[in-house]
Amino acid sequence: MVPYRAMVEAMARAGVDTGGRPPVWAWRGELRLIDAISLFDAEHELSRGFATVEFDAPEHLAVASDYGRWNDFLAASLEGRECAWEPGPAEREPVQVCLPYLLADWVRDVRPLPTGGWDRLDLAAAV
Repeated sequence: MVPYRAMVEAMARAGVDTGGRPPVWAWRGELRLIDAISLFDAEHELSRGFATVEFDAPEHLAVASDYGRWNDFLAASLEGRECAWEPGPAEREPVQVCLPYLLADWVRDVRPLPTGGWDRLDLAAAV
């Protein structure tokens, strides 16, 4: 898929080699429940059990970019429209960060997300 190859190529230009493998997608900054349901369907995906993984990765392996611009690029690619994308400063948090891999030694905490009751939760709450 063109967008994911573009991310791997952008990472390589930034000096981060994935070895051709898909990158690990992560976010830097405060995540809220609303972020989780904007990425995954609460009823059919989050209800099966997801968790946040808090970790400290070496900065030289992290390629940060704006998730909104990435999403625009992804949508245009899927619709067959011409588009271009380069990592750049994020306009807001959380910031999209891609890594070539994730080591268990970097993990500080794993927190399960709720699996139900989304209509009763405070979606602005931090996860």
